This record gives sequence, C-alpha cells and structure tokens, in this order.
Amino acid sequence: MRSKIVSTRQRRSAPPLLAFGLAVLLAPATALAGTPLICHPYAIGAAKSLPGSDGDWKGVNPAYDRKNLVPDTLALLTPETPIIVRMETLRRAAIYATAGLRGWGTQAGVNADDRATALGLLEKLRDRIKDARGPAQTLALFDVGFFTETLRHTGIDQSLDGYALLVKVLKLRGPDPEVEFALALASSWPNRRKEHVDHLARARAGAQKGSLLATNLASHFSGS
Repeated sequence: MRSKIVSTRQRRSAPPLLAFGLAVLLAPATALAGTPLICHPYAIGAAKSLPGSDGDWKGVNPAYDRKNLVPDTLALLTPETPIIVRMETLRRAAIYATAGLRGWGTQAGVNADDRATALGLLEKLRDRIKDARGPAQTLALFDVGFFTETLRHTGIDQSLDGYALLVKVLKLRGPDPEVEFALALASSWPNRRKEHVDHLARARAGAQKGSLLATNLASHFSGS
C-alpha cells in the first residue's frame, strides 16, 4: 500500500566519494556548512511534501518506504506546487533515493540499488517534460534541473550538472526570485560560480517580507 503523503511543520578523482567528503569540508562559506542542496531543509510552512521529521538532522523520516518514492514525488509536483516546496520535495527525494545518504563521503559510496532508485526517478522527471506544455513544461524543466543538481550534492555522481537547465527555466519564466534562490544555491558549491552573487542579489531584491523565500534566504545565506 502506498505510504501517506504528509504535511510538514516545518572533477573526478579516486576515490570519488572521499574527494567529495573533502570538498564538503573545504567548500566556500557562501551558505551554511555542508552541501547546500542536501544538508539544510527548506522551510515550507504547512505545504505537503514527502514525509519529514524534526528528529532527523536531514529532515526526513527513516521509516519511509522508498518503494513509494517515484509515485509519491510525482504526485506532489503539480503545476500548482510553489518553487520552494518543489525544492524541499526534491531534496527529500534525493535523500530517500540514496537510503538516507548511506555511504555519504566514504569510499564505500552508494550501492547499485541506490543508484537505480535515484537515476530512475530522474528519468521519470525527464519523461514529464515531453508530456507537458507551457508553464507546466517549464516547471517540469525546473524539477529535472534541481533534482539533477541535488543528486550531485549527494555525491552519487559528480558529473551531474543541473545549473544550465535552471538558467533556462529562468529565461522561460522571466524574473523570478525563487528560481534565483535555487540558482544561488546551485552556483555556490563546491566552487562558487561568478554568477552566484547576482543570483543571490536578485533573489533578495524580489523576496517579500515574511515570505517563505525571505525565511529561506535568511536561513541558507545568513552569513552572506
């Protein structure tokens, strides 16, 4: 039986994941410590997402059955789902896909089942681009770009890069401070892109006082 979707209160070297772990420690202090798209949950208020937990530092529920991950994730990413809620859903999905980041930063790394689950979800997200039109297709592009970039931050495959897709989304949607926030995060680690400062400035300029965007900017870029 499918698990219940709940609401929340809240370049390559050997061994690759050992290098990934070192990169975490040496990452620029643009955002909070750790990989920015994985280590720090996004505040989404009472919006629905994959099951979360206040008792786990990753903000996920260890009891969740990831056999439900693909249908649960796709069901949550509707055309009405706000960008930041999409970001948190995809962040949790990446953690569940890698079984709670087991092997993160170690030589053992993720296993074949983790890789198949993560890349299988990515493929399903890509398939949705072909079937969508207009604004819904742009959101489908965002999901692929952001999930690709988030998977890179798990260390599952350092060759993954979703930044260019997120830039394309911004061009299609026009000025959008929430997409700029996603781009600010994607451009901050492990090596800060030259575009990072502009993405962050535009996200801040467009954030309304008291909004989820303003809350997340304050929590993720408090020292910038």
